[in-house]
Amino acid sequence: MIPWIQALLAVCISGFAAITDKRTGKIPNSLCFVGLGAGLLLGFLGAGLHGLLIAFAGAFAAGLVPLFLFKMDAMGGGDVKLFFSLGSLLGIGAALEIEMLSFVIGALWGIGIWARQRQLLTGLKGVLVFAVPVLRKRFCNEGYEPARTEIKFAPSVFVAVLLIVARSVAVLF
Repeated sequence: MIPWIQALLAVCISGFAAITDKRTGKIPNSLCFVGLGAGLLLGFLGAGLHGLLIAFAGAFAAGLVPLFLFKMDAMGGGDVKLFFSLGSLLGIGAALEIEMLSFVIGALWGIGIWARQRQLLTGLKGVLVFAVPVLRKRFCNEGYEPARTEIKFAPSVFVAVLLIVARSVAVLF
């Protein structure tokens, strides 16, 4: 019973996060902390101390890469907290799948934005220069910073949550 509650909470929390991120560019801390707390509590209620540790490990694993990206100023803090929340609710495996799928969806969304703005080649060059520092030294002037495209990331996370939860439900039938 608890896994259904956790899946439903993950869908609701990521859905509300997507709405508020799209409208305001922010994800409420209270929303993420409720998800994190609920994940830890449900983990404990479902399997005692072992369940609590699993929920904590899920939060840590899901939040590690986003936290690193936040420190590099490549991701917002609300997105990081959202991943911590989803990790505590869904566990390591599902949370990491959602994270990877979110990055793919977000990348495709960004490519779509560049294409619509007729900036596809410029955007791809910026990604390449950012990802491969040797190229920055060779092809760019001192102090070159690639143009940045801001993407509201929570909608990508929400779509990924829906897909992973739907796949989990489909496996049951």
